[in-house]
Amino acid sequence: LATGGAARGRVLHSADRGLTWTATDAPIPAGDPARGVFGLAFRDRTHGLAVGGDYRAGEPSPRAAAVTRDGGRTWRPSARPVPAYRSGVAWLPYSRTTALAVGPTGTDLTTDAGRSWRTVDGGSYDTVDCAPDLGCWAAGEKGRVARLER
Repeated sequence: LATGGAARGRVLHSADRGLTWTATDAPIPAGDPARGVFGLAFRDRTHGLAVGGDYRAGEPSPRAAAVTRDGGRTWRPSARPVPAYRSGVAWLPYSRTTALAVGPTGTDLTTDAGRSWRTVDGGSYDTVDCAPDLGCWAAGEKGRVARLER
């Protein structure tokens, strides 16, 4: 789980199916109801991505992406983060390094496990998920749907 809209952007983790939780600060700016971590994706038990930022139109979202290699115990900012607020993120199936992040101002792609991102589409999407058939689906406002095929 992740928190947005709080004093700090945090990622919560449970190793016992929700009986107990630990919280870790993520280096994505927070401190305002419109800022924080809004999307998480893990490719395995240790490697994860976090995206977020400030969802208000026209507001900057520096440092809006982070990575973990230890199951979320620590997070590091991406060296070249997504350029704006992103609300969803997903790893491409069978890939150890490639993922998509989506938001109202575009879609970004990483091919180096979240260290750097580049914009690949300017369409507005709110969520993204990928299926084992190698297709990724994104959905957004007014019924907008897209599929990325390999």
